[in-house]
Order: sequence, then structure tokens, then C-alpha cells
Amino acid sequence: MPKKYITFIFILLITLSCSSGDSDSNLETLDVVTNSEEVFSIDDFYSIGFKENRTYDVSELTGASNAVFGFWGQTKSESKTYEIRIYNSHEDAISLGESFAKEVTGNDAIIKSSQSSWKEGLKDRRKVGGPGSGGGGRSGTFPRYGNYAIFGNVVMLCEGTEEIALEVCWKLIKEISK
Repeated sequence: MPKKYITFIFILLITLSCSSGDSDSNLETLDVVTNSEEVFSIDDFYSIGFKENRTYDVSELTGASNAVFGFWGQTKSESKTYEIRIYNSHEDAISLGESFAKEVTGNDAIIKSSQSSWKEGLKDRRKVGGPGSGGGGRSGTFPRYGNYAIFGNVVMLCEGTEEIALEVCWKLIKEISK
């Protein structure tokens, strides 16, 4: 390889490694909990095309100022359902909201009224038919949300199996962070 190409590659690598911390490198990983400098409102989600199906009464959801069930996708065919819960701060989202999110996500999610800590919207956290598509799948009632993410002051429950739901959360997080 000619010397000028090696020099160019070397300079390019140095430039990239010295770039400022303004990049989205913290948005590259799919962490369940990520702090953000920005404080989000539900209107921020509406502004990127999030569609509300239902707004929940949060009087019994400790610390939450808003909770909305709805859907979002960059295209109609990519649309997924979410439950967005807004808290005053990142610290509140973790200390007051994470236990509620853990309870209603994943394969072992609590979706029965008799066992749920927060009953508002519980029917929206269930789906009929099971996680598979097509024949041979299980029948019955199953958790809608496979995982959750906390991004800044927002707790979001995201549709899909445990394996893909965090990716679903992060598609929305990347859009709201633009």
C-alpha cells in the first residue's frame, strides 16, 4: 500500500479517536438504564410521531407525572406498541419507576390484576395468542412487553419478546434523542 494511503488512514483514525464527546456513542449500546441531560415530556414523543391510544391515571403510579399507551414506528409496518411513563428526573425514574417496569415486562411479567402493583392499563399490557406468529404457537394471554428501558426521566415498556424488546426501545430512544 502506498505511503500516502497509510498516512491518510493514520490521520483519519487519529481524527476519529479525538472527536468530541458530542457523538451518540452513549446511544450505541443497548443499556436498560441510561442517563440523559435532557428532561423529556410526553409532547416530545408526540413531536416525533408517537401516537397515543390511551392516557392513564397515574395517581397510584408513584412519582409519575404522565403515562401513555400508544404506538410508534419509522414506517407503518415497523410500528410497535409502547407504554411511556414520565417522571420528574432520572433518579425518580429509577428509584420510583423501575420496580413497576420490571414487574410487567419479560416472560414472567405480572399481568393478572390480583397480583399487579399498578392496575391501571393492565389489559393493555396483555396480548392474546402468544409470542409466536403462525401455526404451532401457544394460545392464551401473554405479556405484551418483553423489556423496558429507562432513558433520562422516561421509563418505556416496549413490545416484543425479551430478546428483541430492548432493541425496540432503543429505536424510539435514538429517534427522541436526535
